Amino acid sequence: MPRFIHPVAGIIAILTISTFWLSTAISELFLSESAVVAVKTAIPWGFLLLVPALAATGGSGFFLSRGQREGLVGTKLKRMPFIAANGLLILIPAALFLASKARAGEFDTIFYVVQAVELIAGATNITLLALEMRDGMKLTQWRRGNFLRPAASYKTTLAGKQEIARGTVALHLKKPEGFTFAAGQAVYLTLPGQKEADSKGNVRTFSIASAPQEPELVIATRMTDTAFKRCLAGLPAGSPVGVEGPYGDLTLDGDTRPAVFLAGGIGITPFRSMILDAAARDLTLFYSNRSAGDAAFLSELEQLAQENRRFRLVATMTDAADWQGERGYIARDMIERHVGDVSRPVFYLAGPPVMVAAMETMLKQAGVKPESIRAEMFAGY
Repeated sequence: MPRFIHPVAGIIAILTISTFWLSTAISELFLSESAVVAVKTAIPWGFLLLVPALAATGGSGFFLSRGQREGLVGTKLKRMPFIAANGLLILIPAALFLASKARAGEFDTIFYVVQAVELIAGATNITLLALEMRDGMKLTQWRRGNFLRPAASYKTTLAGKQEIARGTVALHLKKPEGFTFAAGQAVYLTLPGQKEADSKGNVRTFSIASAPQEPELVIATRMTDTAFKRCLAGLPAGSPVGVEGPYGDLTLDGDTRPAVFLAGGIGITPFRSMILDAAARDLTLFYSNRSAGDAAFLSELEQLAQENRRFRLVATMTDAADWQGERGYIARDMIERHVGDVSRPVFYLAGPPVMVAAMETMLKQAGVKPESIRAEMFAGY
């Protein structure tokens, strides 16, 4: 329910404030004094809708953050006190004062000074709420199209762990009964036994690295120094794990065009699932890492490229003196050398936010249409 309440309440709040702002500006600039009085006396009644909407937006936002205080979630949470204070300390008192002055017909200097303050405060809150909506859309991008649906939660256990690259661990989870997903989708993961908490929160989003037909769910992650990852590192086999999902639409659909994957670091996880699941489609993977030792699933991908003529692997290292393949970051000339006409394929991007943003810009500059680019970012904490 909070997943539904949060965006709906936010939209109601921004539309209500925008209506107040526009009606005030239009009546003051173009309409009669009686129209100004009507607008100013009507606005306080609108608080019966605005205040609950703001409260619902803030409350559901805190609930959905699940203790996380970093990244876009942290930025959104930091804005909420300013939005609330602006409303409670400036907008509401100003509106009540102006309504009183308007009813009394006192359109003096004080009225217009307060009116100017109200308009500035209103514009500020509209801007802040618009930024909240923008960042909210970014946060839900990995599950767009289905983020309002009721979440399916499952209880499972950790079957085992293995190190698959330097500082990177693959978690093998028993697949919960009834759990199905499409290659490339993601899940929320929680650890019921986690005692320690920090600003990063107690839940993580992970793409599923295993194919839908495999008997286990495989999750791969960099082991950073956060409370969640420290708990994960010490988790013995058989420990309970909570799974919610699946979510996401970074999947191979019915499009028959060749697919080109651009992966950085741990962004390889959804593409491993797709490659294992779609052996009959033309696939090319550009996989960037600092060195071969940092590249998760590299040997397995090399083997798959040898066995499947329709799958090509282009691994490139940015800091490896002994690497015999491509070097440097994924670049336009590298893609064009291996792919040819970049207007034909569908491009899938996954990795750190900076890398994904750079790749998306590079592809657009190369003439790739936006509808042929599908992207997903991984913060990695």
